[in-house]
Amino acid sequence: MFNGLKMAACGLATVCFVSAAGAIGTWANDNTLIGDFNGDGKEEIVSYEQEKTPFDNGDFGYSFRFTIDGKQVYEEDLYVSKENNTYQNPSLDETLDHLKEIDVQKIDINHGKAGEELVARYFADVDDIVLGYRVFRYKKGEIKAVSEFVPQAAHSYIFKAQDNNDTIKVAIETCTPTLGNIWLTRNYTLKKDGFVEKESKSGTYAIAPAKYEENKLAKYSAATEIEIFSDKKLKNSKGMIAEGEKFTIKKVILTDNNTYEPMRAYVKTASGLKGWIFIDPTTDEYGTPMNPVVK
Repeated sequence: MFNGLKMAACGLATVCFVSAAGAIGTWANDNTLIGDFNGDGKEEIVSYEQEKTPFDNGDFGYSFRFTIDGKQVYEEDLYVSKENNTYQNPSLDETLDHLKEIDVQKIDINHGKAGEELVARYFADVDDIVLGYRVFRYKKGEIKAVSEFVPQAAHSYIFKAQDNNDTIKVAIETCTPTLGNIWLTRNYTLKKDGFVEKESKSGTYAIAPAKYEENKLAKYSAATEIEIFSDKKLKNSKGMIAEGEKFTIKKVILTDNNTYEPMRAYVKTASGLKGWIFIDPTTDEYGTPMNPVVK
């Protein structure tokens, strides 16, 4: 959980949230986005600003406001406690005990509906961790929060290019013993009370670029010779990946939608060979892969 100053990380390590010095006062007053947010065919100028007020006991208050064409159309104010609370399924407001700043993107989530959405990202005060997202729509002169999402992961991002009505693509960093940190593309349906994940019935998930790698997929080095197959059932062999050869992973089939541990992967090698490989999810008592496929 983000509350309680700790969160689970890969390898059973813990990340502690330490408040950033100087994170007080008005953070920004000139953040501006231009777009057609109400679907009337005309562009609006949307600005947002945020303010943080510290208290002697370590708690703080924050406010966040939208203005359109100079008129304030939305405001949220919250008193945030630094107590070590934990929640099974926290709302966004319950994760803000180490809020640093809020950043807003414009994203057209539903192409079939008029107007672009405003998506606010609530950042923690360490390592660019995203505490959560809040989605806003502009209608009849008002901006309203229509949904929110707490990713329950250290790092995540919403794709700027969305291509499916009524769903939203989110890239979420996922810790796995066999492949280390991988970024899975997960689809969510936008509901009134939040995002609901559309789990893949086949267990297949596309790999997303890591946020800081300029849209490039991570490259792996084979820990041993790996047989590559043309099909998911691993029946028709196409050849071998040599030990030490570089390859990228395009998508994975998971053993379990809850653990997000890959069992098979569709890969492309440095020599251009494409196909499926088997990933043995067996680990020892320390969580180390028994038959690693990557170095």
